[in-house]
Amino acid sequence: MTQAVHRIPVRTAGAAILLLTVFFLTAVHAEAAAAITAERLRLCLETLIPSLFGCMAASNLLIDSGAAAWLGSRLTRLARLLHLPPELLTVFLISQIAGYPVGTLLLCRMTAAQRLSTDAAGRFACICYGGGPAFLVGFAGARMFGSAPLGWMMLGGCMLSNLLLLRLFSHSPAHDDFPAPAVRISADTLPRAVSGAMRSLCMICGMVLFFGQLMLLCDLTGITSALIRLGAGIGIPAQTVRALTAAVSDVTQLPMLFSCGLSFRMLAALSAALLSFGGLCVQLQCTALSGGIVRLKALLLIRLAAACITFLILYAAAGLFDDSDAVSVLAQPAAVSRTGSPIPAILIFCSGFPFLLKKD
Repeated sequence: MTQAVHRIPVRTAGAAILLLTVFFLTAVHAEAAAAITAERLRLCLETLIPSLFGCMAASNLLIDSGAAAWLGSRLTRLARLLHLPPELLTVFLISQIAGYPVGTLLLCRMTAAQRLSTDAAGRFACICYGGGPAFLVGFAGARMFGSAPLGWMMLGGCMLSNLLLLRLFSHSPAHDDFPAPAVRISADTLPRAVSGAMRSLCMICGMVLFFGQLMLLCDLTGITSALIRLGAGIGIPAQTVRALTAAVSDVTQLPMLFSCGLSFRMLAALSAALLSFGGLCVQLQCTALSGGIVRLKALLLIRLAAACITFLILYAAAGLFDDSDAVSVLAQPAAVSRTGSPIPAILIFCSGFPFLLKKD
């Protein structure tokens, strides 16, 4: 009797070989991997955590206290104008200020409560998506460009592009009653808000560290070199290709654009477009958190459309920026990479770390 031969699917074998190759390259080049991790950890401690913590905690306070939902219930006229139920308008508004994954999580709650279909939630998750003031004003505006007003301008452009796309998708859900909820501030409201902010920051920083390893693997396997040759064929300098590749993968790498010799208008517009896109790092987070509701392909396409709209808005709006301010902005990139004391960021992280151990 012949023994049956089990054939391994090509996709399974390919995935296994790819993961083993990643493990082997990371182990062989452990020193380079450690250097990149240290560099990205410094970025998290000196820039990301100080820039994002305050706004993320405040956004969580708005959500947990019910203040954000109360605001949405007061905007019924705007909801009718957009052909949205007030509850969905509330989710949209919160998603624009609370950070990239928040809109996806709130839509998943609506789906679990059977207040929104899975298909509609998947579509709206591609629009209820934004970095909020934390990323666009705190990180990109104040820290990267050294100009908070420019950060607010980029935030407005991202929100406007999302609003335009929202109008295209706002015909599906039916209107429903959404009574004004009570706003409650209890003894555990603040700890809960801090806990949520710290968990989000840990996930963000973890993905930033991991994507640093992925960029190293792209260099080792020749992917980056191939992209540089492709860019050279259409007249794009190597440094610009490298910066765009890093920023498209991980939006925290936007400061690399300062080394590309771009004009102020192009730099501002391109940065805003990439922030509207969010980067593959953020999109993978949203897809994973959705539990299958969000399709990565749909998210990519809609965020590309949003990025194009945002680019056009900011390119036009940046022309209104004062020339002297533009010169100071272009002279500012050293502020992003300047090595400062990480102690304040470490203290913030340590003060919130116990809440990471607390389960919801």
